[in-house]
Amino acid sequence: MSLKCRFCGKQAVERLRQYRLSLCRECYVKFYERQVERTLKKYRVVKPGEKVLACISGGKDSSAMLTVMSKLSRTLNFELEALFIDLNIKNYSEKSFNLVKKLCRNLDVNLNIVKTVDYGVDLNRVQRRKVCSACGTVKRYVMNRFARENGFDCVATGHTSDDIVAFFFKNWLSGNLRWSTKFLPRTDGFDKVVTKIRPLYLLSERENALYCICKGLPFMSENCPHAPERDEWKDIIYEIERKKPGFRRSFVTNLIRYLTLTFEDIQEYKYCKLCGEVTTSDICAFCKLRERKNSLV
Repeated sequence: MSLKCRFCGKQAVERLRQYRLSLCRECYVKFYERQVERTLKKYRVVKPGEKVLACISGGKDSSAMLTVMSKLSRTLNFELEALFIDLNIKNYSEKSFNLVKKLCRNLDVNLNIVKTVDYGVDLNRVQRRKVCSACGTVKRYVMNRFARENGFDCVATGHTSDDIVAFFFKNWLSGNLRWSTKFLPRTDGFDKVVTKIRPLYLLSERENALYCICKGLPFMSENCPHAPERDEWKDIIYEIERKKPGFRRSFVTNLIRYLTLTFEDIQEYKYCKLCGEVTTSDICAFCKLRERKNSLV
């Protein structure tokens, strides 16, 4: 027996167990966009008049994020541009860029492009087992610096509830709980650090993928060649979600309350002796990476 859409009675494309809903393609798109809009309003993720830089990689999460933010920018009155960081990963980066360029053209969103090699970093020269860590360091550095130097008020990323839960547990077990405060729906900036926003905070990777499919959005279906074959933490989260639908959403919603009440102060910071960016040590992680000349990282 086929499922019928709760709202219009058409053929449903998905049964959303966490919401106890079955929705057709058109109704799911509307439902998804309402979820993001409610998140932006409830947690004051983006303010009217702000200039937002959406960082996109071509994957399902960032493609979904840019698309829904493009629509909401008109109703919530904020400016939106996109940033693609070319990591110079053979074959993969070129495919990603072509998809991003097509998406931005379809949405009529201005696309900014930055090449990591222009910053003196070539990830192809980093040891394979350390590429993911180096990649994260480079992207955080570039997106913050580019946004600040080009007058953007905040940087938007496609982090999902899956990312937030996994990130929290990894840091909690390592005794580094304070770092979880960096993953609230909105983390206000200070000094040289630009405000970071996460519009898809309450949504899952599966929901984002379904939105892309229903909207017919171009996105990369293949993983980065340097990405690990499995993320054990996400496997654990998926298993809990399978047994307890709605676990991720409830977890991150309560996490917001906990982190907001627990950590209110800003961690002490310094300025990198080499580039002048904000850091917690004498030399920032990006410059340490660059100084090693990418050969022995």
